[in-house]
Amino acid sequence: MTISLEGIPLPKDLEWQDEFDWNPVRQATDRSLTGKLMIDEAIKVGGRPMTLFGGANACWVPRSTITALFALTETPGLEMTLSYHGTDHTVIWNRENGPPIDANQVTRIMNPGPNHKYYFTLRLMEVA
Repeated sequence: MTISLEGIPLPKDLEWQDEFDWNPVRQATDRSLTGKLMIDEAIKVGGRPMTLFGGANACWVPRSTITALFALTETPGLEMTLSYHGTDHTVIWNRENGPPIDANQVTRIMNPGPNHKYYFTLRLMEVA
């Protein structure tokens, strides 16, 4: 199985960190004037977070991959296709909880070239 974002190949071992932290059902509760509990539930449409994480010890990519991914962050509202182990997801960048991409050099050097290795986190959100 493979992982890619808009055709950019990503390491197959990236972990979907928040895969089971989200529930598709939204619930709201309130009390009526008589004190009775009122519960309203509905299915959410979109908004599922998809945080892909590799860590400092795995899932390294060259700087050229980070540069290509970063270029995708420069278009507001860009809908992209994330292929994750055989399933396609329509996603946008999740900018609510930090930068959409967090990338760090595996070994810090000045002026890294296009093949210098990075580890990274991608923050995405499913829209459909």
